Amino acid sequence: MTKTTKDQLSQLHHAGAPLSGAWLSYARAEDRARWVELKNQSAPEAFAKGVEASQAVEGDILTKLTQAFKGPQAILTARSELAKKLQANILSYIANGQLHGFGYELPRQVASAPVAIPKVAWTGQCDWVNGTLSYQGLQFVGVRLTTNRKRNEILERGHVDLTPPRAVGRPSVAKDILSAIHALHEAGEIDVTASQYSHICKLRGWLELHRPDLDPPPNAISDETFRKQFAPFFKTLKENTKQ
Repeated sequence: MTKTTKDQLSQLHHAGAPLSGAWLSYARAEDRARWVELKNQSAPEAFAKGVEASQAVEGDILTKLTQAFKGPQAILTARSELAKKLQANILSYIANGQLHGFGYELPRQVASAPVAIPKVAWTGQCDWVNGTLSYQGLQFVGVRLTTNRKRNEILERGHVDLTPPRAVGRPSVAKDILSAIHALHEAGEIDVTASQYSHICKLRGWLELHRPDLDPPPNAISDETFRKQFAPFFKTLKENTKQ
């Protein structure tokens, strides 16, 4: 296992396209051409032509206005639908490992370095206009997307393996799970009225965000392994809540 340095994270972030425009930067040529075509169509001009055409339409003012708005509404709808399609494409590229997100986690300080954004965070709320992403209380700003090719280029430059020698056998993840449990408890994410198993997804999500280099990876840890660590804590918390 290798460790990504702060310098490499800065390079990866700098090499990426800002989230606010990435959906167009990484779009296919034909989709970009279609977007330019739609942007060059003037909604106000279409409205003016619609008003002129509505004069020849029989009916009340509402009928005439409906006719006048048909042109600009068609343009705006086409733009919105294309933008949504291209943004959905970006999310699929991230899920498939073709693009990688990097940004700053709030609260950001002057000396803060960019961080790699885990895939699971992209199931959260993505603000395409402001280039931000939020997931389970975490917020990332200044988000950029870097291609897999560029990422590999940067990570292959002077990468040093910092993994200490490990004893033979499968490593224990107990401490990491306990860290996740206490973090969720402090964040008020543990509900004693819910089932134990309903919290396992939350625990996995926390580990994917905060322990991305965990071995084995969070999605490979069995539910039973989580239960063994969570059950005693949950039982004690539930008993103390009743008092």
